[in-house]
Amino acid sequence: MRSVMLLPCLLLVTVLQLSVAAQNSANDAKLLTELTKLERDSWEATMKDDKEFFRTYCAPEAKFFFADGSAASRDDLLRNLDDFHLTKYSMSEVSMLRVNEDSAMIIYRVSYEGVHKTKKEQFTDVESSSLYVRRDGKWLEIFYQETAKPRPDHGTAEEAQTLVAKAIALINKEGAAAFPKINTGENGMKDRDLYLFVQNTGPQAKVVAYGGSKVKKDPIGMPAIEVVGFAGKPIGKPIQEQATEKGAWIDYLWPNPITGKPEQKFTWFVRSGDYIVGCGIYGSAH
Repeated sequence: MRSVMLLPCLLLVTVLQLSVAAQNSANDAKLLTELTKLERDSWEATMKDDKEFFRTYCAPEAKFFFADGSAASRDDLLRNLDDFHLTKYSMSEVSMLRVNEDSAMIIYRVSYEGVHKTKKEQFTDVESSSLYVRRDGKWLEIFYQETAKPRPDHGTAEEAQTLVAKAIALINKEGAAAFPKINTGENGMKDRDLYLFVQNTGPQAKVVAYGGSKVKKDPIGMPAIEVVGFAGKPIGKPIQEQATEKGAWIDYLWPNPITGKPEQKFTWFVRSGDYIVGCGIYGSAH
């Protein structure tokens, strides 16, 4: 008899538990929507340099840790809005971790671009998390952290093409005055194992700039047709013959500036006016 009476009780408990779980799930979904909107509003406010938004959005003791390694308090953040101007952002893969009734964390990926003073900054696919606390019925951000993906040791084909375009823009602006910057890597003209070279054109074409390590003799001033790779494979001559405004690729063995060892190199080169500008990647095909 006792077991017969126990069964309806167990069923009732199960129904109540399912009801509570469903209610919690609905509440969490609603909170996720609310906090996601708050998070987007904070990015929009950054684009507008809206300090008033952050004065009421952040808890007074809020701390922020960014992908570039910098940290800030709420007051620091407000001051930084004078120097940093966000121009673009995108959020994806948003989820929520409920800590308790009055605290929850939003976790998502973000990519964004902006200008800090006069320097352009760009971060891609950053892991971001914002901790919110509820005080007097209002959700406030109290902690924010970005974790950037570590950059690979090797430059990519896309990065090589971007560096060539950047060098061409610099040469168009400064002419031959850009060559020393390319040689030394100044103004972002070098990145890990990515470096640039420049040849002029015509029958007497020479190497006029070179940002790589001087593993072999310094090629600056060398006739372009005399530039060869390992085993005497011509490099300068085909670059002169094949260079176009649209760009082209060539591969050969060349010393890696980081290891000093010869590696397969795939170089992107573009003709621009009286110059040919190139940059290569090591270790994998483009």
